[in-house]
Amino acid sequence: MSPPKRAEVGSLMYEWNGTKEIQVEVGIRRGFPHFQILGNVPQEAKEARDRIRLALDASHFDFPMETIIINVKPSHIQKKKVSLDLAMAVGILQATDQIKRPNRRIVYLGNLGLDGSLVGGKELLPFLWQKAEKKDQVYCLPDSLRNESLPDGEYYFLTDLQELESLSQKPPDVQKKTYTMENPVWEEVYLDPFQMNAFQGLLYALLGNHHSLLLGSPGVGKTMLHRLLEPLLPPKQTGEQSNLGIWRANGEFEVPTNKRPFRSPHHSTTEVGLLGGGLPYQPGEITRAEGGILFLDEALEFKDRILESLRMPMEDSYLEITRLNEVTKMKTDFTLFLSSNPCPCGNYQSQNHCHCSLQKIRLYLQKISGAFLDRITIFQTLFVSNVERNIRLEEEKLKQIVKERFDFKKNRINSNEETKKILQQLDISKETKHLSLRKKKQIVSLARTIADWNLSPRTKEVHIQEALDYSLGYQWIYSLG
Repeated sequence: MSPPKRAEVGSLMYEWNGTKEIQVEVGIRRGFPHFQILGNVPQEAKEARDRIRLALDASHFDFPMETIIINVKPSHIQKKKVSLDLAMAVGILQATDQIKRPNRRIVYLGNLGLDGSLVGGKELLPFLWQKAEKKDQVYCLPDSLRNESLPDGEYYFLTDLQELESLSQKPPDVQKKTYTMENPVWEEVYLDPFQMNAFQGLLYALLGNHHSLLLGSPGVGKTMLHRLLEPLLPPKQTGEQSNLGIWRANGEFEVPTNKRPFRSPHHSTTEVGLLGGGLPYQPGEITRAEGGILFLDEALEFKDRILESLRMPMEDSYLEITRLNEVTKMKTDFTLFLSSNPCPCGNYQSQNHCHCSLQKIRLYLQKISGAFLDRITIFQTLFVSNVERNIRLEEEKLKQIVKERFDFKKNRINSNEETKKILQQLDISKETKHLSLRKKKQIVSLARTIADWNLSPRTKEVHIQEALDYSLGYQWIYSLG
């Protein structure tokens, strides 16, 4: 009895947290015509059997009328998102010696049409961008991906299966990735002094990665001020750049960029949508905001449970989700910015008449618990003002100012002695000695950020006092009685 014919080719499996390389093992032996796919693959992969047969016939290849067993390794891992038609077809052709086996390692990715054409477009980009980088590896893809943004590597682009016969006779295309920045969000705006003061607090939060809350009347520019921060985010450094890319809210995949994320989910977002979850696990907004800003507009319209669930990732910069069969730990190094109206009708301290009693206002603000407030470093209020907007902000000038501050912060030398001295000062001060240790450390950190903004190598008393003004602003809530 003749030994079975065998071949093995490489392909990719995509998961939300990266791509794994898998092996498509093909075995063909004499017997009744039978085509079976093993290896814990989804139903859509098993549907490839008839597509592959018709595609081979249409491409003038012989489909073996024998027992064909395809095993997708490693078998113990569930294959959630795969695109294996091309890899399986190549394995069959190599096992039956209809095409030459290449001298180099080639990873095949794509599906097939019934006419033998290679099928696949932007939906294959996550497979490529979220893979582990390996040298001396070539990727064989549908020709429709030729003009897409691809990671560094060597690629063969094919339109149909017939081109496999001449694959070894031509060199692969070499692609070099480029990181791009999006267009500016604004060029110049005008603010009044109260708006400028609030915006200054937001700039401190941006520079020092401090969580911030801004309460204010409708129409005073809360959302606008936060949106101004988006183009001011510094580009990712070389060590921070990731090849993973991100998923947009509309479900589209965006290739990697050196731009930090600015995520702004709607207040109707569910807890799973914000934190992530489900089976299999899918990432949420806090994961997508990693390294950038998570902005919750109309924060008090979010459910209490959702806000409270942010406490751990705000402080620890990671989130651990435990399921029956797995534990998922995610990095959540984001800066949280919140804005909200001060009362249910939104007109407290505005030009319009507020219909809310003090009790209603207190109950509304109680959605922000004391434990959550303790994790907010910068608390500000902004109400209606008739003062003229005469402070001009230009995007390019402000970008340069912010860049200088980030560079100064990066290059200065930290002083532990200075930190201890300020903490001791807060411990004995009548104004701050009752505060939690967490809040005192926030004040020290914010004072250092304010010193960085003023390009001061030493934290001065004026910086500490300004930090106290921002950090203790939440006491305004308790002043309502």
